[in-house]
Amino acid sequence: MSMRQCGMTLIEVTVAAVIFSMIMLAIVTAFRTFAGTYTRLEQQTARTMQMREAERFLRATLKNAVNKAEFFTAEQRSVEWVAPLDRVGGVVGLQRMRLRKQNDELAISFAPLGPPDRPPAWDSVAPSFPLVNDLERIRFYYQVNPQDAWSDKIDPEKEASTLPHAIALEIVAQGRQWPPVVVQFDQYRPTL
Repeated sequence: MSMRQCGMTLIEVTVAAVIFSMIMLAIVTAFRTFAGTYTRLEQQTARTMQMREAERFLRATLKNAVNKAEFFTAEQRSVEWVAPLDRVGGVVGLQRMRLRKQNDELAISFAPLGPPDRPPAWDSVAPSFPLVNDLERIRFYYQVNPQDAWSDKIDPEKEASTLPHAIALEIVAQGRQWPPVVVQFDQYRPTL
């Protein structure tokens, strides 16, 4: 007397469970990889946007620097200049600006334009603003005249021009070197 077999054997159920587990493991791994890739892509996009905004702001304000002796100070670790601003935070009009490394940030500070015999009142109008986070290094280079070599300082006693021809910034942040930010000053006048 033969009984009709219904259902699946234990071996068939075990093989099906193993195959299903392997498929699920592959799907979970794919989702985890996708989530990690998406997170890294978002972080890279945020860094790139920060870099573009900082570069755009620096190019616009440095390009429009005012050409007066007391309005431009070039140093190895910072640069100060005066330029017009169009509503940056609460700051508007002709402002004194200072770009320097502050802790691990590339920060820009603002001061209202005052008499040249008084020191600037930094951060009195608006607090210092970090343009770049996780800053490792910033270097400033200056080209006094178009035919001159780049230098990391300007000797005010030797140079008759108040604004150099150009400034270059080398920035290393978050383990990456930015492309150099090179800006020619609109109000540069060659020395004769």
